[in-house]
Amino acid sequence: MRIKTFFLLAVICVLGLFQTAHAKIDSAVSNSFKATGAPLDLASSVNGKYVYVLTKGSVNIYTNDGKLEDAIAVDPSFNRISVSGLDLANLEDKIFLSSESTGNVQEISYSFIVSIDTAAAPFLGMPNAPVSIVIFSDFQCPYCSKLGPIFDEILQKNPETVKISYKHFPIRGHEQAGPAAVAAIAAQKQGKFWQYHDLLFQNMRELKQEKFLEIAASLGLDMDQFKKELSNPENMAQISKDQQDGANAGVKGTPSLFINGRKVKDRTAAGMQKLIDEELAKAKSRK
Repeated sequence: MRIKTFFLLAVICVLGLFQTAHAKIDSAVSNSFKATGAPLDLASSVNGKYVYVLTKGSVNIYTNDGKLEDAIAVDPSFNRISVSGLDLANLEDKIFLSSESTGNVQEISYSFIVSIDTAAAPFLGMPNAPVSIVIFSDFQCPYCSKLGPIFDEILQKNPETVKISYKHFPIRGHEQAGPAAVAAIAAQKQGKFWQYHDLLFQNMRELKQEKFLEIAASLGLDMDQFKKELSNPENMAQISKDQQDGANAGVKGTPSLFINGRKVKDRTAAGMQKLIDEELAKAKSRK
């Protein structure tokens, strides 16, 4: 009996300790903004950059400082929202909506339309074309090497309406991708970027300094000028800028393509042509 009483008193003492040990919380309002419309539900992007506020008939997308980026019209019956996506795994963001009244669930895939500086980028096609295709590429990327024939087909079908610009995005771990990009810029300064580009991909498994010089000589480049450009810090700065432009546009790997700022998910000729036709229709309607 004494043992039972002892254990009972011990339990009471332990419970008493838990009851008196209150956690303290230091809190402060880090941000607030007024939504356009009465919020029904909200969610945050996985990377924390955006807040999604569901109102009746609309998903309003804000930056985390309260700037309204855009809105997506949805069925007014939806009253719950969640968001998925994972930057590190290159999983695209998706919005999930549900309705308590109807039981319907809807998944929305989306991407932001981005602005990309192509002023210094080599290009194919018409300089003032209404449709701009931008590719972020790496000369040691096997998937990038397969896009040449697709671009040829695109330009044949759209000779007056498409411009294709190249942005350098050498991937970490591809040892020769950065030096190859510098060599390509050196060739660009002598008007031979695309010829050099094609030969780099044709010799992708043999990329090294000797090969860069060999390709340049085969194209009849001024070798003294070419060699000087290989150590020109301006060329590395251009590559760094291209990489930063890619990061700002959400590029995680190569190849990454954008058509008038819209990220291309279907990199087949048919998939790209579909987006091109949509952009041409938009341009026609604006006129």
